[in-house]
Amino acid sequence: MKIFIIISVYNEEGRVVEVVKRILKVDKNIRLIIVDDGSIDNSFKMLQKQFGDNKRIKLLRHLINLGKGGAMKTGVSVAWKLGAEAVIFVDADGQHNPKYLRKMMKKLDNFPIVFGYRLLGRNTPWIRRWGNRFADWVVKVFFNIKRRDSICGFWGFRKEVCQEIKWQSFRYEVEIEVSTKVAKRKIPFSEIKIDTIYIDKYKGVTMFDAFKILLKIPYWYFKI
Repeated sequence: MKIFIIISVYNEEGRVVEVVKRILKVDKNIRLIIVDDGSIDNSFKMLQKQFGDNKRIKLLRHLINLGKGGAMKTGVSVAWKLGAEAVIFVDADGQHNPKYLRKMMKKLDNFPIVFGYRLLGRNTPWIRRWGNRFADWVVKVFFNIKRRDSICGFWGFRKEVCQEIKWQSFRYEVEIEVSTKVAKRKIPFSEIKIDTIYIDKYKGVTMFDAFKILLKIPYWYFKI
C-alpha cells in the first residue's frame, strides 16, 4: 500500500530536521509530505536546505498559520493527488518515535484507521496528563468509544474513510473530532502503544484546551 507520512511544522527549527532524518531511515521507500504552517522561525529555510532536492519529500508552505488541523488537511489533499492509499501523521517536535511507523503501516493493512496511544504516568506533566484524561472521559461518555489516548497526534487512515472522518477543526481538537466521527459512524479501528515522550510541557493540549473541546461536544454530538 502506498503510504505517505505527513508532518505539520510550526516553529520547530531546533527539532524538525532530525525528526525527518529519523523517519527517512525507517524504510527507503517511505515518502513524506511536510507542511510548514506559517513558521516565523527558520524551520522552512532549514527544511529547504536539507531536503529541497530529496525526491522522497514534498515540501509545502502556508504563508500564514492555519493551525494543525489546517496543515493536516493540506497534507492529506496533496497525498491523494500523489496517489497515496493511506496517510500517517507524525508530530514535528520529536514526540513520536519513528520506530513505530512499520507497526502502524502493517496495522493499516487490516484496519481503515489506526491510532497511537501513550501511557501517561507520573512522569508526564500534570497539566498534560489531566487534560488528556479529561478529554478521554468526555469522548467516552458522549460517544461511547473506548480510546486510550484520544489526543495522540500519531495516527493514520486509509483513503477509503477520508470522507467519513473529514474534520473541520483547525487546532488541537482535530483528533477529538475524528474520534467522535469514528464512534458515530462505527468505523473499525485499532490502536498501538507508543513511547511517552514530552519535550515541552507547555505545548500541546492543556486543561484549558480540553475545556474548549468540551464546548464543541454538543455540535459534534448532534451534527456529525
